Amino acid sequence: MPELRTAFAGVSNVLVTDGTSAVLVDGFFSRPSLLKMATRVAPDRGRIDEALRRLGVAKLDAVLVAHSHVDHVLDAPVVARLTGATLAGSPSTRKVQEGYGLAAEPFEELVPGTPAEFGAFTVTPIDARHSAGDRVPGEITEPVRLPATAKAFKTGRCYSFHIAHPAGSVLVHASANFVPGALAGHRADVVYLGVGQAGKQTGEWRERYWRETAGAVGARTVRPVHWDAFWRPLSKPLKVLPKAFDDLGATMATFERLADGVDLALPELWKLE
Repeated sequence: MPELRTAFAGVSNVLVTDGTSAVLVDGFFSRPSLLKMATRVAPDRGRIDEALRRLGVAKLDAVLVAHSHVDHVLDAPVVARLTGATLAGSPSTRKVQEGYGLAAEPFEELVPGTPAEFGAFTVTPIDARHSAGDRVPGEITEPVRLPATAKAFKTGRCYSFHIAHPAGSVLVHASANFVPGALAGHRADVVYLGVGQAGKQTGEWRERYWRETAGAVGARTVRPVHWDAFWRPLSKPLKVLPKAFDDLGATMATFERLADGVDLALPELWKLE
């Protein structure tokens, strides 16, 4: 049986592969500067190509978009086209693809609770919530033309992704929030768990968050994601979000206390595990 492996590529970009089939969450590699974020943004083909090279990816079965903010969806339609993948996400994500002039490329709208088959993987999208303080809520109702303002990339529907394979299962939960009971009945060996802004919540909230995610699925391995400053290029070492945005230390302290027998550590960029 092929071995199931995963790799982290910043923010909530997670590759899941068995060496033949592969799916990628988000694929946000351009990482525009804060100045560009404040004006207009567009995918950076050079940065996308380099990231795919570092991941060892030439072909993907699907690019799964957790929600349609700029730091998740900006590059996804381009990555999908370059790798022959189906872009999969919400109607808001579809509007981004259309606005890029890629309406003829494959797209699958994901419905929470309805499994979708991509290569050797069965992906079940699960209803999720954006972390507290969503700055660009709502749906994208018109195609997004490039270059676009960051505010054009509204949240749309939020998903967690349960990615099942004969060799194991992975949960990618990009946003640090939860729908109570949403993960009941799901099991996952590995969880990539969004932590952005969790450090600004109370300790009691973080404990509940752990129980509703990693605890609910019985994870043996947990890799926190969405903790890095996403406006720094991947050619530079990752840095944690500034204290004005988050407190990763507080989150990790809570998780370490709860992670009895769980392999908990920040993921290493590009490393296949």
